[in-house]
Amino acid sequence: MGKKTGGFLLGAVIGGAAAAAVALLLAPKPGKELRNELARKADDWRDIASDYTDDIVAKTSEVSSIVKDRAADLSSQAGEFASSVKDKGEDTAEDMSDIQTETFDYLKQQSSDLSSRFRKAADEARESAEDAAEDIVIDAEEIQPEDLKDPESFEEIKEEIKEEVEKNNPE
Repeated sequence: MGKKTGGFLLGAVIGGAAAAAVALLLAPKPGKELRNELARKADDWRDIASDYTDDIVAKTSEVSSIVKDRAADLSSQAGEFASSVKDKGEDTAEDMSDIQTETFDYLKQQSSDLSSRFRKAADEARESAEDAAEDIVIDAEEIQPEDLKDPESFEEIKEEIKEEVEKNNPE
C-alpha cells in the first residue's frame, strides 16, 4: 500500500465517520434508537480500525522479516568476503615466504659455487706460480758465473729469464 493511498484511505475513513456521526445526530430519531445506531456505527468503525491495525502489524512484521533476512545475507556476505581477503593475504604471505626462502637458497648456492671456483682458480694460480718459480730457479742454477761477466751472455740470460717469467705469468 503506497503512502498516498494509505493517507487517502485514512482521510476517507475519518471523513466518513465524521459525516456519519453528523448525519445521525441531525437525523430525527428517538434518543434510544439514535444511541443504538451510534453504538453500532462505533463498533463498525472500531472493527474497520482493528482490521487496518492488523494489516499494518502484518505488513510491518513482513517488512521486518525481509529486513532481517537481508541483513543476515549481507552479514554473511561480508563475513565470507573478510574471510576470503584474510585467506588471500595469508596465501600471499606464504608465497612471499617461499619465494624469499627459494631466493636465499639459490643465492647461497651461487655464492658457494663462486667460492669454489675462486679457490680452484687460486690453487691453480699458486701451482702455476710455484712451477714458474722452480723453472726460474732451475734456469738460474744452470748459469755459470763466467757467463755473467760477458756482457753479451749476460744480456742473453737476462732475456731468457724475462721470457720465462712472461711465459709463466700470463696477465
